[in-house]
Amino acid sequence: MQTMNIVMPDSLTEFVQQQVARLGYENAGDYFCELVQADMLRKEKLALEAEVLRGLECKERIVMTDEVRAAMRQEVQDNKIIDTPTPFKYTRTREV
Repeated sequence: MQTMNIVMPDSLTEFVQQQVARLGYENAGDYFCELVQADMLRKEKLALEAEVLRGLECKERIVMTDEVRAAMRQEVQDNKIIDTPTPFKYTRTREV
């Protein structure tokens, strides 16, 4: 694991500290890690939605057999469009 220093205005620092306390994170680093992980998931979801739209716009029709489903599932996993399950190392210490 590496260390990253972040410079931000006092108002943002105060907000982060409030969120850490309110949501039960161990520290600001855990809070930032969860924010970054959520952003990564959002981008993966957008990529998946783009692929679905591309498929819907495709004129070529495919008969969905078990073999086709298995091949599509494997392609999605190989391309890391969906990485199930996504292991989040940083989680809150208490439920809110």
